[in-house]
Amino acid sequence: MALKRHRLCQRRKALGYSQERLAELLGVERSTVVRWENAETDPQPWHRTRIASALGVTLEQLDDMLVDVSVAAHRGQAMGDVTRDPASAAARPELLSGLRTFLTSYLAAPARPAQSLVEVRRSVGRVHNLYQRASYTSAARLLPEVLGQTTDLSSRSVGLHRSTAFRLLAAAYIAASKLAAKVGDGDTALLTADRASTAARLADDQALAAVAAYQAACGLMRLPGRAVETEQVVRSSIERLASTGPTDDPDLLSAHGALVLLAAVVTAGQGNPKEAAQFLAQAEGLASALGADRNRLWTGFGPTNVVIHAVSAAVRAGNADQALEVGARLDVSRLPTVLVGRRAQVHVDLAAAVMMSAGDRSISVLHLLEAERIAAEVVHANVQARTLLLDLLRKERRAATPGLRPLAERAGLLA
Repeated sequence: MALKRHRLCQRRKALGYSQERLAELLGVERSTVVRWENAETDPQPWHRTRIASALGVTLEQLDDMLVDVSVAAHRGQAMGDVTRDPASAAARPELLSGLRTFLTSYLAAPARPAQSLVEVRRSVGRVHNLYQRASYTSAARLLPEVLGQTTDLSSRSVGLHRSTAFRLLAAAYIAASKLAAKVGDGDTALLTADRASTAARLADDQALAAVAAYQAACGLMRLPGRAVETEQVVRSSIERLASTGPTDDPDLLSAHGALVLLAAVVTAGQGNPKEAAQFLAQAEGLASALGADRNRLWTGFGPTNVVIHAVSAAVRAGNADQALEVGARLDVSRLPTVLVGRRAQVHVDLAAAVMMSAGDRSISVLHLLEAERIAAEVVHANVQARTLLLDLLRKERRAATPGLRPLAERAGLLA
């Protein structure tokens, strides 16, 4: 699969530089710049200062551009078969090979340079940032190292720093759980959510523990026959948070709101639209108390996210008309800038709603193309979008649906 450092390319183009011109400024061959942009090689340390200077960015910003690698949007080789079972064909567990290696390495890892608390916090924030920008390939590449850093930090921290170290460990495992659930690996999502929960309890951080519970439920949702457990985890977590009474802590409000929104989606999928509506109303109250669209603990919770989940709940309930109606008046411009993946996810849900309504399938494809335009890996790696693509391919008859097969090829679902 071809990869691309899109942000690095975009910065070069924004300055009006061709690859040849940038190579000339840096004193390297054009092929070297091509390999950097295609994520085939990394610039040597002595090149990075000159690259940053040429592109007018800081070294830290350049570092973010270099780790932000995504799937290149061009025709790829076969990665799946439309005749296979949708759930197994759509999942992308190979993205998690490095994470699984880390999770199953029970002996002590080779010694690595110790990182400061500030450096580790920055690394954890970066992997969450990449995930929320739907740069799933880059997040997957970083996760093993970030988990190693947070594990090392928690093992050697004492006193006041110990709680902070375990918070960072919990946050790193939450990022791992998010990625695993997104690409369709429920077992890994559940395992990493459980480790996040343990770290959050050791840090005595109720809000992080609630987010870990949220992720455990997301992992369970990816596993067949676990619907009852999913509901139990969500409901019991909401009850524990509610029992503490009203709060103005933005982290607790956000974690509570995220769980309530998940409850709305879960109950809608179980055929309880009235209860789902009650959960959505409860989430509206929590979002109002929070006051604005925010991203505390990387939840993205806020008023706009409530409306986004109203679309998701309607899709899960099989109410396509309601999903399309709510989606038509949804304004995602107020979301925090980093929530690129969430903006794209709206179009995946709307594509599913169009399919469900027996409407024009080309409109479904248009929504998926828009999701790809916003964040390519939301379609290329997200198990929900890939399952939808396989469904569209199976329902394609004699006449080809415009744009469908090229999109499926870019997602690696067709030979």
